[in-house]
Amino acid sequence: MAKLLMGVTSSISLQLLRGQLEYFSKQGYDIHLICSPSGEIDQALPENITVHNVRMTREIALFSDLLSLLQIIMIYLKVRPDITNVSTPKASLLCMIAAFLTRTPARIYSVIGLRFETCTGKKRKLLRFIEKLVCKLSTVCIAVSPSLKEVLVEERLAPREKICVLGSGSYNGLNLEEFQLDESKVSSLKKRYLPDNQGKVIGYVGRLTKDKGIDDLVATFTELSMEQENLTLLLVGDFEAGDMVAPLTKKRIEENPHIIKTGFVSKTASFYRLMDVFILPTYREGFGNVILEAAAANVPVITTNVTGAKDAIVPDETGLLIDAGDIIAMKKTLLTLLEDNALAEKLSRNGHVRVSREFKSEIIWQQLERLYSELEADKQDVYEVEK
Repeated sequence: MAKLLMGVTSSISLQLLRGQLEYFSKQGYDIHLICSPSGEIDQALPENITVHNVRMTREIALFSDLLSLLQIIMIYLKVRPDITNVSTPKASLLCMIAAFLTRTPARIYSVIGLRFETCTGKKRKLLRFIEKLVCKLSTVCIAVSPSLKEVLVEERLAPREKICVLGSGSYNGLNLEEFQLDESKVSSLKKRYLPDNQGKVIGYVGRLTKDKGIDDLVATFTELSMEQENLTLLLVGDFEAGDMVAPLTKKRIEENPHIIKTGFVSKTASFYRLMDVFILPTYREGFGNVILEAAAANVPVITTNVTGAKDAIVPDETGLLIDAGDIIAMKKTLLTLLEDNALAEKLSRNGHVRVSREFKSEIIWQQLERLYSELEADKQDVYEVEK
């Protein structure tokens, strides 16, 4: 039985792996997971998956990170995995160093985004150095989108032959059953969040941060709502201290009665059914899974022409593209989809078809299983030669 050790920084990141650990457990893998402590983990995972709790901070903290690294090294020495697959910035760095030092044969870095893309100065240099180090220590890099792979190559973080993309992209694909219409759940959410709404709803799902373009979205909506009656902005997510929005943006979100903020939501599928248009105005992305989720719920989407996000749509066929930070284009494009029902229906229909055809979770898992099998076979070939 092959041992697979996976690492993510926090329990929130497990939302990105829904179903994957169970799938590989059923395929016969002995699965171990390194993650920051959380009571939610034990409830969410099957009993046969071993969880190793290691406290990790999202931001750089040298002393704390060193203690975490020592703990992780001990876990690798104890488990002796055949394959390790790690993602999210802090877990990737610490786990990949530990995997390299303990001579784990197959070391996979799943690159789900590059934080340095929107940074400048010393912070950019440091984050870029960390990415290059993790890529160097890995034996394989999985980029979650074709454009992310190109950035990895262009930035000389890893050679092209070391990087693969699973299917058309995505980290885990989608369980389409989650996005089937549940009228009772949708009705309950409407009563809670949109009790008096009679107009159109612009929706967003994710962290409320500068990198996600929330400053731009709120500024655009503020202008639109002055010109359009009965318009609502539904923000499904919460603020994050590490990349805080501007004070004016936060003030507008908290005080504008037409802006609804739900706070953190663990299961977002039914929230898309409250939206007439979905927008992800991001400045950087690994892939933009929420775009697929909106399409799976038959909602037309708008996103930005940046790494990762642009791979989640076929422009003018399954969604509309705008330049990041272009508030004028954002306002114009939102108005177009809010007023042109035929276009909105076309985009939502085509988007749903593409998600169903290319991004089912099983498609991604089968591709990943094929990669694991190849790595196991390579390991066996080396063993035979050494004999």
